[in-house]
Amino acid sequence: MAKKKNNKKKIDEINTSFNMKKSIKIIIITLVLLFGFYLLTIVILNTKSKSIDYNSSIRYDKILAGTTFNQNSSDYLVFFYDTKDSNSGNYAELVSKYKGKDNHLDIYTVDLNEGLNRKYINDKSNENVNSSKDLKINGATLIHIKDHKNVFYITSSFNEYLDSTINE
Repeated sequence: MAKKKNNKKKIDEINTSFNMKKSIKIIIITLVLLFGFYLLTIVILNTKSKSIDYNSSIRYDKILAGTTFNQNSSDYLVFFYDTKDSNSGNYAELVSKYKGKDNHLDIYTVDLNEGLNRKYINDKSNENVNSSKDLKINGATLIHIKDHKNVFYITSSFNEYLDSTINE
């Protein structure tokens, strides 16, 4: 009987020792995982903060075709062109140069390649348009708008017309 008690005592000691080792392993694994998540969080937060550009600006000069006649300015130009067009670089440079001149009218651009603007592309232009619902554009087009009405509609010789709109 004494032998059974000693065996039982040894078994209890072994079980206690085993449970203690198991508990220590679980605690260590938990601490390693928490430390790993902590490091991962630091890396992610540092990566995000480096890639954020706080000097962002909203471009108010690029509009949707549907808002052509609804701008706040009373006298302005709207230049329509497809940014996928082979001449798009020339058009963008033309607009940029115009904006660089003193006393220029506000000029807005419409990218005909954007989905919401595609419905205004047509085989035949509507040169007498005075509302967005009647707007039909066939290629690069410049519309001069005054008091929300079309005063001039051109599809070529943009540079000459832009020069003529500079207020001296």
